[in-house]
Amino acid sequence: MVGVTATAVLTSCEQEFYQDEQYRKEIYIVSGEDNIFQREFAFGGEEIGYLSVYASGTTPIEKEVMVELERNETVLSDYNQKRYGDNYKNYVLELPDTHYKVDDWSINLYPNANSSYSLFPIKVNIDGLEPEDNYFLPLRIASVSDYMISSARRNVLMQILMKNDYATTKEKSYYTMNGTRLRVAKDTWEPLDKKNNAPDYKPINATKLVAPVTEYGIRILTGSTLTSDRKELRKQGIVVTVHPEEMIDVPVIGSNGLPTGEYIQCQKVTLDKWYNVNSGITVLNIEDTPSYYNPEKKEFTLNYRYNYNSNDWYEMKEVMSPVAVSYTHLTLPTNSR
Repeated sequence: MVGVTATAVLTSCEQEFYQDEQYRKEIYIVSGEDNIFQREFAFGGEEIGYLSVYASGTTPIEKEVMVELERNETVLSDYNQKRYGDNYKNYVLELPDTHYKVDDWSINLYPNANSSYSLFPIKVNIDGLEPEDNYFLPLRIASVSDYMISSARRNVLMQILMKNDYATTKEKSYYTMNGTRLRVAKDTWEPLDKKNNAPDYKPINATKLVAPVTEYGIRILTGSTLTSDRKELRKQGIVVTVHPEEMIDVPVIGSNGLPTGEYIQCQKVTLDKWYNVNSGITVLNIEDTPSYYNPEKKEFTLNYRYNYNSNDWYEMKEVMSPVAVSYTHLTLPTNSR
């Protein structure tokens, strides 16, 4: 009887230990490796992004908890030092305070049988940010009105990723390109390269890396040009801008290479230099052969002329189709109390 009683007492104490200790409530911010949480934002003004603040444990919290968050640049400097050491050129940047706004730095967690989380809203505006820079917003839980703060998940680095309908910085965005290049005379635009008295179009095929830079714009380089040098990107970069409200009729070409008499409506596209810098590229649209975007195929057809770093002008035609990229991302709850 004594043995049975002792066993029952130990079992009861063990159950209480697991309930009260192993599953104790800790308040934390949801994040991934290195406490990073990635969030894509679209261009075109403020957009709200959410962090999830949770209370751990197998049972709901018993009382309302106020959680206070704060900006903490130490989180970011520690990350840079740990990951990059003295390689300062690779350091990630803190999101400038002109590009985000927090209306209320505190949120509440509520006793609820179905959930123990709340969403912390942050207004972010990515307009004007550069796609080559990695921007992070470093935050931490400053205080809680009850329970404990998780030491492992107290901090978060919210990584700001940029996207539009044509490209993203979450993954590198590639397009396959088939096109032609023709050297032409300035002003008259007569072909300078000829073969048998006909324009000698040089075929170009490439996989192009593009980047989102505005709500309806992507940055490209001419033809098969490749560079990651920031100075060269500013000199050679071209912004391809889609105008969704301006439609143009594009003739349908049959299998015999001749117009069928039918037309499809596509969205007008214009091209311009990305940066206005000395010795930079000059880009001209071809008015009688406009560029366009086919939203059904997600395909760009670009017709333009350019001059860069020489006296030569080139006339380009490029047809760009996106390369499918698959990736996983962290899914957040979409509502809270």
